[in-house]
Amino acid sequence: MADFLSTFVFILPGIMAYFWLQVFGLNPSVKHTAPEISGIAALLWLPVSFITLLILNTWGFFINISIFSVDEVWTVDALNKATSDIKYLVLFLFVSFIVSFFICWLWSLFGNKFLHMSINQVRKTRNIAPLSSSTSVWEEFFIKIEDQKINDRKKGKEAVYKVYKIDKKDDCIFGSMTKASRPLESDKALVLEDTEQWKEYLKDNTYEIKKVYIDTKSGMVVEEIDHKSLLNEGTIPDD
Repeated sequence: MADFLSTFVFILPGIMAYFWLQVFGLNPSVKHTAPEISGIAALLWLPVSFITLLILNTWGFFINISIFSVDEVWTVDALNKATSDIKYLVLFLFVSFIVSFFICWLWSLFGNKFLHMSINQVRKTRNIAPLSSSTSVWEEFFIKIEDQKINDRKKGKEAVYKVYKIDKKDDCIFGSMTKASRPLESDKALVLEDTEQWKEYLKDNTYEIKKVYIDTKSGMVVEEIDHKSLLNEGTIPDD
C-alpha cells in the first residue's frame, strides 16, 4: 500500500498537467507510448509539486489550529511520510489539481508562444522553414480558428466544405462544419450540417475555394468554400 501511495503521489500531479496541456490544445505531434507518458509526467511533476508544497508549507506555517494544520515538508522522504496521512494526501492532490491548471494555462498563453518564437528564430538562422503553431495539418485546417472567423460568425457557421474522393469529384458532399475529430484520434471525421441545402444552392452558383485539404493516404479531398463572400452577398441558404 505504501508503494502504491508513493507512486500515486509522484505521478498523478504530472498526469494532471499533461491532461491540461492536451485539453488546452497543446497536442503532441504523435501519440506517446506509456513509458513516454510516464517520463513526461515525471518532468511535469517537479514544478507542480514544488509550487504545491510551497503553498502547503505556507499554510502550515501560518495556520496553527490542529484540525486545519499541516506538516511542513521540504524533502522527498518527508513528503512520502506526510502523504501517508489521508488528510494531507487529499489536500496535496486537491492543491496539485488547481496548481497544475494554472501552470498549464499560463504556459499555453505565454510560455509556449515564447518557446515557439525562440525555436523559429534558430530555424531561420539555419535557413529552415519555421514551425507552424499547430502540431498537425489536420489541426491547422479544421480545428484552428482564425480571428476573422470569430468576428464573422453568422448562425454559427464558421466553415463550409465540399468533400469528395480525389477520383470521384462529382460524388461530393457540401455542408457547414460543426464538429471535427481531435488531432490524435485515429479515425478522422467531420460533422456537417445543412448538407442538402448547401448542395442544392452551390451546384447552381459559382463559389470560390479558399484552401484545400488532401489526405494522401485515403484520397479524400476537402475544399473550404469562401463563405465570407456569400455572407456579404446575403445568398447563403436559410435553415
